[in-house]
Amino acid sequence: MAYRYKNVINLQGPDAMIQEALHTIRHPGHGPGSMDFNAITPMPPWVTVGGEDLRESWCRENWGAPENAGGLTESTATYDGGATIEFDTIGSDVRDLMRKLSMMFPPDERVLDSGLAVDYLWASEDVGKDSGMAQFINGEQTYEYIPEPDSAAAYEAAFDIFGTSADAHGLIFDAGLGTYRYSGALFAHKKEGGDGS
Repeated sequence: MAYRYKNVINLQGPDAMIQEALHTIRHPGHGPGSMDFNAITPMPPWVTVGGEDLRESWCRENWGAPENAGGLTESTATYDGGATIEFDTIGSDVRDLMRKLSMMFPPDERVLDSGLAVDYLWASEDVGKDSGMAQFINGEQTYEYIPEPDSAAAYEAAFDIFGTSADAHGLIFDAGLGTYRYSGALFAHKKEGGDGS
């Protein structure tokens, strides 16, 4: 099962560069605060007429996900005009694409701190399994933190990214385990191989 990932980027740098980047990456069918992977790595026209399998393969290879960014209606509705936007992906994070985004707005060698820094956070809706954060500047990864799956840090990173709490996911902190676990009936269902829904 391919899980949905929530992705958050926060851009740092000169205001004019941040606004240019936000304008560049916004989806043409949506307003400010949206994301279009085509703006970073354009899909060639021959891919669009090559069928579903070819499109998905190309997207995975070039974007890191099987399709363009999702959740755009929600992200534009909640966008506050700042330097942070949110979008969804299916099945994985898109770190390499965010690295490429940082390369599109390089620093001016004559001006200190003039480039674009892309702070990137992601979390799978399979909370606690895959979450992390990284920073990219001019194509270089300057920071990365990926907590161990099922660790308290992995769960807490996902709670922060989704803007939720352990309760919202049917989880409780188990001091004996040093991490979170499913509570009650949901815990029994998960142990039996259910999806928790």
